[in-house]
Amino acid sequence: MVEIRWAQLEDIQELGLVHSEAYRNAYQGIIPDEYLNQVTPNVREEYFHTVLTQGEELVAIALIDKKTVGCIVLKACSDDDIQSHSGEITAIYLLQKYRGIGLGKTLLKWGIERLKAFGCTTVAIWVLRENHNAIRFYEKQGFVRDGAERLISRGKELIQFRYLWMLKEWRIELTGNNS
Repeated sequence: MVEIRWAQLEDIQELGLVHSEAYRNAYQGIIPDEYLNQVTPNVREEYFHTVLTQGEELVAIALIDKKTVGCIVLKACSDDDIQSHSGEITAIYLLQKYRGIGLGKTLLKWGIERLKAFGCTTVAIWVLRENHNAIRFYEKQGFVRDGAERLISRGKELIQFRYLWMLKEWRIELTGNNS
């Protein structure tokens, strides 16, 4: 059974394990091994401890049969060029074994629904240019590349593309033709 819930401090060990493994797997061949080898469970536990105690980002975990298999991190979007009612998914990771079964889509939709509940009408996500699997996934889920790019350093310089998901408003246009 799949469960998605907000993470608590007692989840940081599992979060550290899942995030470090999923991160290293997702970026193998994209980010240098020297950098990936530094993404350890202990390092990620420290990150999640900070995130969960400061409260600027919200973390949720995905569980299957009570085992943590993924996570998603949400926050208010900090990009200056996007409207104020925007949220951001800063991370979404699943263990390799649990990819391709629809759990990523479920976790993403859960995150979007939470951001909508907080009043967001736009959701941003930054994706590495070389991460073709993630790009295909987000595009299939309705995210659109808006042309924004940024340079990050992860053992080498890498380019990220910004993708946006926007709340669609349905409007019926009345024409006045009453024939």
